[in-house]
Amino acid sequence: MLRRLAIRRLAMDIGPLRDSRPFRDVFIARTVSVFGIGMLAVALPVQVYDLTGSTAQVGGVAAAEGFALLAGFLWGGVLADRHDRRRLMLRARAVAGAGFALLALNAFLPSPSLAALYVLAAWDGLATGVSVTALLAATPALVQPDKLVAAGALNALTVRLGSMASPALGGLVVSAFGVGWNYAAAAAGTIGTIGLLTRLPPLRPAGEEPEANPLRAVGDGFRFVASHRVVGSLMLLGLLFMVAGGIPVLMPAFATRSLDGGAATVGLLFAAPACGAVLASVTSGWAGTARAPGLALLVASVTGFAALACLGLARHPALAVGILFVYGFVESVEEILRYGLIQSHTPDSHLGRVNALWAAQETGGGAIGSLGAGALGRYLAPGAAIVVYGTVSAVLALALALTLTGLRTATMRPEPEPG
Repeated sequence: MLRRLAIRRLAMDIGPLRDSRPFRDVFIARTVSVFGIGMLAVALPVQVYDLTGSTAQVGGVAAAEGFALLAGFLWGGVLADRHDRRRLMLRARAVAGAGFALLALNAFLPSPSLAALYVLAAWDGLATGVSVTALLAATPALVQPDKLVAAGALNALTVRLGSMASPALGGLVVSAFGVGWNYAAAAAGTIGTIGLLTRLPPLRPAGEEPEANPLRAVGDGFRFVASHRVVGSLMLLGLLFMVAGGIPVLMPAFATRSLDGGAATVGLLFAAPACGAVLASVTSGWAGTARAPGLALLVASVTGFAALACLGLARHPALAVGILFVYGFVESVEEILRYGLIQSHTPDSHLGRVNALWAAQETGGGAIGSLGAGALGRYLAPGAAIVVYGTVSAVLALALALTLTGLRTATMRPEPEPG
């Protein structure tokens, strides 16, 4: 009996999928979108390199898509707090699907246009940013408040599995049929999600509309985050994970110089955190009923960064893979709890902009962390650089855990902010 109760407490809560048809529709649409984005992430670099033979051009197209994605998050946050989020998702997915279709058409031309790849990569990045922000802002209206953490775990599982499977699927389609059919498949899937999204109820934001000036509206979002003791603390903690996002840059050198491995070892090092994150998602049933989710989040953060510090000391591939598995596990726990706390502590009138800032932080973190890791790797051996990264981050996370009383005592049932 006790074992059965323990398993039931750990098992992922699929209540949002079972009880809410609107959430189920959005979940399926998000899953299809994640796979489409993953397939695009494979097809675009392959096609650009085939056309130009230049890694600089590959980086240029990736940068165009990345900057447009960040702009889409910020613009989408303002729109999601001003307009019906259902209609916003429908329009953004339609625009993204059209972009995939145009990419397919360009790929089937005798001489595909490189300029079109730049424009359409930015097109899809912008549309995806708006769509993701509207979806995140709409989710709290589709599930019961006590199911927000479960919804976050389901979304995290979709993203993790999609990031593992969609590049492989895209690579198979490209190698078997060519990049044009890859884009066509992504377009068909994206357009197909529109039928699901049309079944959603109207999702107009509650409360006052944001400032008419988009820049002032974004500024108001920043002020809300800075003044809120829980949401602001979560964003501050997210800055540390932005720094840790640069660790993958050091993996090839770490595998070669510290683990005496090759390409296969690098692949295992990259896969291990994702595997740990999937396990954390499917055993996240406890997170929805945690009495002190803020404290659990801080413990997971310190543990994750300490694991990274230990990674730099590893000298055997199996040990390194195991440490990264643990890191991926606790990082996913942190992500699930952070999602629930952000959604439950943010008023509906600000959900769009706060989720936009969170998504922008998550997306931009890898790029910023990569620059730092690359600079540190120029002066230190890869193992030593990882130890420094992990140790400094763990110490800072511990300092935040000791000083951020509002986050340490936060629950999923927020009390009114003072004043």
